[in-house]
Amino acid sequence: MLRPRVLAGLTLVVLPLVTAAVAEPLDKNSCANLQVERSKLLTRDMQAALDQGPDWVKTHLNDPEIEKVRHFLSVEEQIQFRCRGGGVAKAPEKSTEASPEVAATVPLPDRKPTPAAEGDEGKSSQAVADSDKTPPGKSKATR
Repeated sequence: MLRPRVLAGLTLVVLPLVTAAVAEPLDKNSCANLQVERSKLLTRDMQAALDQGPDWVKTHLNDPEIEKVRHFLSVEEQIQFRCRGGGVAKAPEKSTEASPEVAATVPLPDRKPTPAAEGDEGKSSQAVADSDKTPPGKSKATR
């Protein structure tokens, strides 16, 4: 006699979880209706309550107001997860390139090194450095 009640209780708990896990995306009309409902629910007071956090809401709001917050959050959840694109217009990605005004104020590095001293015009600085390290070649003995 206890087993049918336990089975019924498990069915009531598990069935909504299974159906929610396989929820399909909503059509555009339903998403638009949810957006309208969201804009109606999002008042200045609702935004202030959301900004304060869940602990503040639990301690400072009465039961009907808490239910309004829960309803708003469920509407946002449906928009986020069941509407294609999340129901929110995506912000354009910020470009890493500087704007023309900023680019004009940033000094550019020197592209060309300054000319070498007049006495070393023929040799590059690397050739001078290499000649200091390399010992002079040994002459081979010839018969």
